[in-house]
Amino acid sequence: MKILLDSNLMIKNVFEPPLEWHFEGDSISLRTLLQKVKERCASLKILQDGEEGDDVRNILINGKDYFLIGRLDAILNDRDRVALEIYLDPLGGG
Repeated sequence: MKILLDSNLMIKNVFEPPLEWHFEGDSISLRTLLQKVKERCASLKILQDGEEGDDVRNILINGKDYFLIGRLDAILNDRDRVALEIYLDPLGGG
């Protein structure tokens, strides 16, 4: 099964969307997909205590808000498109 993940976040040589992610089986949960993203981007707050983290601003599954489809328990099927919007606080410095 293949999921297309797009995001406003890019980390050179680590996380460069759009990405095709391949999984075993016919379906996975959105939570499982976000866990895989968290494994690649460990410093981001994508999942916290099994729920969406502070850095996640919006998630769309095939153009629909994930809140309407079952939140993180929403089931993703082959060729679904997930858009992940991440917000990071501005870095200060001087």
